[in-house]
Amino acid sequence: MKVVYAGSFDPITLGHISVIERACSLFDEVHVIIANNRSKKHYFDIAQRTELVQLSIAHMSNTVVVPFEGIVADYVNANDVKAVIRGIRNSTDLEYELQLEQYMRSTTKADTVYLSPYVKDTQTSSSLVRMFLQSNKTELAQAYMHRDAYARMVTFTV
Repeated sequence: MKVVYAGSFDPITLGHISVIERACSLFDEVHVIIANNRSKKHYFDIAQRTELVQLSIAHMSNTVVVPFEGIVADYVNANDVKAVIRGIRNSTDLEYELQLEQYMRSTTKADTVYLSPYVKDTQTSSSLVRMFLQSNKTELAQAYMHRDAYARMVTFTV
């Protein structure tokens, strides 16, 4: 079964990787969609985010990394996707994700599957990593990112 896990991944964290690993163990093919919302100011551009995702999940053979501009529902409908994976860390995430699920139900035939990251990664967020980067505390971001992605990220000029 083909599923989608979409996000901005700005940048990808160990929490995201946990969810992708869990999805890979359950499904045949996991499409990791790097969403590029032009109305949102991203810390990293889409090419950089795509590279960081590819480095972070290179050890998973049943993934497809897709940079994507547009509505995820359009990708789901055009690619025979059966389910959309959403990561849940806490009740705040759940409330937001339930709203997204209603939208997906009204625009696609895909089911929504909620997966949580490994317990050790539940406090990880891209916002936290960006805060470290914006504060010139790049080394603190290392604890929340895959080592190869972190090594590449520090070479980016942002």
